[in-house]
Amino acid sequence: MVSGGSEDPPERWKAFNHTVAVNRLLGYENRVAMTNRKGHSPTEESNEVLCLFFEYFLHHGKALDPAKPK
Repeated sequence: MVSGGSEDPPERWKAFNHTVAVNRLLGYENRVAMTNRKGHSPTEESNEVLCLFFEYFLHHGKALDPAKPK
């Protein structure tokens, strides 16, 4: 999860897009995410999105086994 801000324009997404490709190669989809906001500093809203992402994938184990039925 990348919580991006005003200093993270599309030109900086190259590494992020490679991560998506590696995950796809490993059999995972929708496991990498990026959010953006107008300012640079994190906000309450951006922190909430970040926490929800990690809660979903870590707490509920949704990203553990690509062979599991969805």
